[in-house]
This record gives sequence, structure tokens and C-alpha cells, in this order.
Amino acid sequence: MFAKPRRWTAQRGGKLGLPLAFLTAAISAGPALAQTANLIGKEISVPVHLQDGKELETSIPDLIAFGEKLFTARWTSQEGQGRPLTKGTGSPLAEPNSPLVFPRNFDRMSGPDSNSCAGCHNTPFVGGGGDRVSEVFVLGQRFDFLTFDHSDAMPTGDAMDQSGTMVTMESAFNERKTIGMNGSGFIEMLGRQMTADLQAQRDAIPAGASAALSTKGISFGILVHNSGECPEFRVRGTAPHLF
Repeated sequence: MFAKPRRWTAQRGGKLGLPLAFLTAAISAGPALAQTANLIGKEISVPVHLQDGKELETSIPDLIAFGEKLFTARWTSQEGQGRPLTKGTGSPLAEPNSPLVFPRNFDRMSGPDSNSCAGCHNTPFVGGGGDRVSEVFVLGQRFDFLTFDHSDAMPTGDAMDQSGTMVTMESAFNERKTIGMNGSGFIEMLGRQMTADLQAQRDAIPAGASAALSTKGISFGILVHNSGECPEFRVRGTAPHLF
């Protein structure tokens, strides 16, 4: 099935940013679910998710259309929106006995800070950047629920950083503009394809041998597989995410 929002919130400080949504999502081959008895009373933005691999059978226009549907969907807690037991980084809460459930389930500065990807990425149109109101608070996600309450002395809980220093608006995070994402899905997918190619070339090198690594017309140097050891680069270049 397509990845649920709960997994996405660990990225980019708890934002629901999905650079692959425009490319990797797939269109259902069957009719969409109707408003039947099993949906009455539920708040679900996208009732139909598909098996992995369906994107390989779907046209690019349909992928983009469904990706936009995911990107603009306003996710709800019934679909996994939120991070009740984790920080925005994906690490466990500093105070696991205080899970982030209502009314502490939404924090603009430490995330999750949006119900929708398009909530932040909408200028000049969906998938773009954002207004000042949707700026990103980098490093804010290291806190469970940033409140600046100096009576809470738990490191990375509500107000104290990992060094034991109480933070302020100036030191809790680095504020930056919401970046544009149009086209980033295609770029990331290209990177994934290149990484898969390089990993396949690496795995084919027998112990004691070496091979030149290249993909998509780009050279990544020569990889030497020392006997009994993991392959390592000996000559020019490195490949991001290769190992």
C-alpha cells in the first residue's frame, strides 16, 4: 500500500513534505470507494491506496494527477496524521509518558506543522514555495513539543536543548523559507535509479577484483573489493547513498 502520512511526518521537521508524491503514487484501476456504511462518520482524505509497483503500469499524466491529490489532501488523525510517540526527527519522545495527543498533537514550531503538503507549498501554485507564514523552523523538530516552558527541565522536551540550555525564540531553531518542490520528484527518482544501478554494479564485483562504476553517463570512479572486506572506493569519486 502507499505509505501512510505517519511515516512522512518524520521528514523535514515534521512537515508533510512529499517530493515523490508527484511521481511514485499510482491511480486505482478500479472505481473509487463510495460513501458506504463503512465510511460513514470517518474523516479520510484518500480512501484508496494501491499496491507497490502499480506506478510502473500508470502513465505519467495519471501519476502526476494522483500525486497532486495526495499533495493537497488534508490528512487526519484517522489516517495516521501526527506523531504521538516520536519527535519530528523520528526518534522516540524525550518524555514518552506524555504522548502527543490532543490538545498537544500539533505544534507549528516543532511539527507536525501542517495538515497538508500544499498547506506550506503553494506559491505560486501547488508544489511551489510558501509565504512567510509557512516558513520552516529547522532544528525545532528535536523537541517533543516546543513550549518555552522553563519549568520543564527535560532535555529536548519542551524548552531545554540537548546541552541542558534553556532555549529562546532566537536559539530554538533556524527559520528559513519553504522551498519550491516542483520537479523534485523526478529528480529524486533519477537519483534512486542511479543508486540502484551502482549498487548492482557493486554487488557484482567478486572479491579481489575492481570495476568502474557509471550510470546515466556519469562516472563514479573505480570500486575495489578487497578479499574478505566490504568494497571501498580507491580511485576518484564517491556515489551518494551507494552504501
